[in-house]
Amino acid sequence: MSDSTPLPPLPPSPDAAPSGVSYPVYPAHTNYPVPDSDAPAPLDPHYGRVGVTPWTFRQTLIGTAITLVPWLLFVAIELSASQGAATTPKARLNPLVDLLTAVIFLGFTVITEGAFLLAPFWFAVRRRPQGVSVRDGLRALGFKKIHPSPIISWLIAIGWVILGLVIVFTVLLIYQVIIDVFHLSLQTNGAGLEQEATYAPFTVIAALIGAVFVAPFCEEIFFRGYMFAGFLRGMNVWLATIVSALLFALVHGDVGSFAPLLVIGLVLAVIRWRTGSIWPCMALHAANNATAAIFILGTVFQTLGH
Repeated sequence: MSDSTPLPPLPPSPDAAPSGVSYPVYPAHTNYPVPDSDAPAPLDPHYGRVGVTPWTFRQTLIGTAITLVPWLLFVAIELSASQGAATTPKARLNPLVDLLTAVIFLGFTVITEGAFLLAPFWFAVRRRPQGVSVRDGLRALGFKKIHPSPIISWLIAIGWVILGLVIVFTVLLIYQVIIDVFHLSLQTNGAGLEQEATYAPFTVIAALIGAVFVAPFCEEIFFRGYMFAGFLRGMNVWLATIVSALLFALVHGDVGSFAPLLVIGLVLAVIRWRTGSIWPCMALHAANNATAAIFILGTVFQTLGH
């Protein structure tokens, strides 16, 4: 279909939306592709610049359940085990043991984070409707330019990343003040890694590599590329934003950082909705994790220097 050919109107859904609900519920429609990256669509009040995904709302729920239910069970088991663990300082691991643990941990991270890619590529690429190309499926996941001009695309992406970091750091500052004022016994994963760096520095380096280079790619494809975009097929934009951010915060299993993670999830969903692209979401996610990693690396290098 050429860019000059008008798109056919979306047919009414065979399953009508509940009375009083104004959001559209569309069936799969092979002749209604997502907006081309070379022709940015205007900001739609419902879909933003995400476009109508080739996977349905039902397929989104199935992929989300298959992916997150085992993950959340694993997180619950891990949290239960960590509550009974000793909090006393540990002796420095043998460097060879630490290095081997780091390699195993990094491999485990790649495998577990890679699980987030299964549902997106299954429904967007492997099981795409007839008439939808692989390129359309990838564009639907957010692999597209923000603007036809590469320079403008970079400027828009950088602007969103800077704005996102300002919002996130402001929230983190307020959050830390609240913890200090009310003497809340909350420990974030970052604080836990900083403690671990005093006895297992190589393992912590592996964890930071995963957090900066692996997690942003895999998690953004799933949460913003696939899940949030698919939720728009059956939810209003605010509900899709909130639910996707809640699930994003929950899967991290970090009680101490739940509130900041929720805010990050909200910001990332807004960026995806406004730009239609997954690239600025990955960049902000990686920049946020890298900032935390820089502070933790100080402890790592101090431990290695002893």
